[in-house]
Amino acid sequence: MKVLHTADWHLGKLLEGRSRLAEQREVLGYLTHEMQEKKPDMVVIAGDVFDNSNPSAQAEELFYEMLKTFGRDGECLVVVVGGNHDQPLRLEAVRPLAKEHGILIYGTPKSEISSGRYGKYEITSLGEGAFSFSCGEEKVIVVCAAYPSEKRLNEVLYTNNEEDERIADYTKRMEQWFLKCDQHFEEGAVNLMVSHVYTFGSTPDGSERSVQLGGSYILPANIFPEHADYIALGHVHKPQKVPGTDGRICYSGSILPYHKGEHAVAKSCRMVTMHPGEEPVTEEIYLPNPKPIELWKCESYEEALEKCRENVNRSCWVYMQIRTDGVILEDQLKALKQEKEDILEIIPVWRTSEKEYKYTDWKQKSVQELFEVYYKEVRGSEAVPEEITKLLNVLLEEEEDETITVSDDGN
Repeated sequence: MKVLHTADWHLGKLLEGRSRLAEQREVLGYLTHEMQEKKPDMVVIAGDVFDNSNPSAQAEELFYEMLKTFGRDGECLVVVVGGNHDQPLRLEAVRPLAKEHGILIYGTPKSEISSGRYGKYEITSLGEGAFSFSCGEEKVIVVCAAYPSEKRLNEVLYTNNEEDERIADYTKRMEQWFLKCDQHFEEGAVNLMVSHVYTFGSTPDGSERSVQLGGSYILPANIFPEHADYIALGHVHKPQKVPGTDGRICYSGSILPYHKGEHAVAKSCRMVTMHPGEEPVTEEIYLPNPKPIELWKCESYEEALEKCRENVNRSCWVYMQIRTDGVILEDQLKALKQEKEDILEIIPVWRTSEKEYKYTDWKQKSVQELFEVYYKEVRGSEAVPEEITKLLNVLLEEEEDETITVSDDGN
């Protein structure tokens, strides 16, 4: 069986207020062309389809268009797992229409589908987050572990009567859940898991808005289901194999660079060939970058202006630093942007002090990261105590759930 592993599309994401939809459409169009040539039996999208819980109509339209195209009239199963940026109910709303195209959507860890025909495949539901089907002569078992927030993880592990038996430590609860997931897998079958989590040793690139503080949500690789032949992950935007797993656990990475820290990162997805009892064989499919993010360091205003003129017809996003002895005037800034309209930021670097201005883009920081900075400044402490970290995470989870409820009710 051939599986295309992709994740972190972040449809609708903005870069300094600028839309990336045209670039996202171009990259996904390229991926469609690759699929027509390689013809996978299944596509898995490991979370963060959208960039926020209330995506634009244009972002949703692109998502639905890609699902239908990837499905090839039901010839290819498409499995979508919810990420931390996705609104589960919104993601699953298209299930009735998606079924006939071979599309299966799991928005939460408790999501469950009905057995039946999906596209040209007969699917057997195995309960919450799991299903099986036959691909040729091979039995395939898929476990879909959508993003496990604190509340959703408790919902999938415990009933209301088990309040006193709950495990406080997030990692231990995840291990308990993964043990339940592992029970679905069978010897002699192709065993695949799809999830959206952080792991120890994975290398972030700066564009994931962190959902944990102090490492409380980062999971060791040794707690993942041991009988899964391949674990397709989303959440980290840099394509990579999780260290120490021999390529059994992989991040596909995002489809585009979404932050200036990613300007040197090549983007890709993975084609995975799997057979029962055999190690999976993976092939990286490198994706085009229609409009790269570039960092320009100029020794003078004149050099910056000349560089803008030289690159006026090049498609690229620009973060610019200019070494200067004085203030860059408003008219000079306008002149630069008239020559190169895709300049996102201009930062002066003062020659007199030989110290670069330390710019912090607070908009890219999560609430947890902002709180950590605030706590260190107010308390003079280098680390936030674990009990405060847990309390903050719980409060944010409650706020998220209230926001989702209000959105669903329309009030």
